[in-house]
Amino acid sequence: MMTLNVLEELFVPGSHHTHEERKRLEHSREDAGSNDPGCGPIDLASGRVVITLPAEPAVLPPRPRLEEDAEAPSRTDPEADA
Repeated sequence: MMTLNVLEELFVPGSHHTHEERKRLEHSREDAGSNDPGCGPIDLASGRVVITLPAEPAVLPPRPRLEEDAEAPSRTDPEADA
């Protein structure tokens, strides 16, 4: 690919990679917000990670039992067949 002039490509072979890196950086996305070190969940400089737990545990509520189910034995219950 001859995007740069021929003499530059002959005498400075790394210029092609520099040009490609500049093009890549132009298309890189930068998130808006604070980019200060140590403000996110992972702080590489200090070696700390902040983990926040949910307020309530993720446990399903007990399943309500119907009166019919409580009186009649289950068909898959091996003790009911004995």
